Amino acid sequence: MNHHQLIAALREAGVPDRRYGLQVRDLPSSKYIQESIPVLIDQRDGRWTIDVWERGEHWVEASFDSEGDACDYLYAKFVRH
Repeated sequence: MNHHQLIAALREAGVPDRRYGLQVRDLPSSKYIQESIPVLIDQRDGRWTIDVWERGEHWVEASFDSEGDACDYLYAKFVRH
């Protein structure tokens, strides 16, 4: 699954867009990142991460070598659990 398919799958599953974020090269992104939501990030080194910001703190929740693995992780976080 790629990030376009992820968006469609999450919407189909009833997950509101505001529950997650995406910062990828081909989609516009906001300078403001909502706190406490997982954000899929297309890193410049080719990795894909799920990052979270909360109360001024930032951490990487998960890191992946492929877009598909990162998208599957984020999908499972909302739909399979």
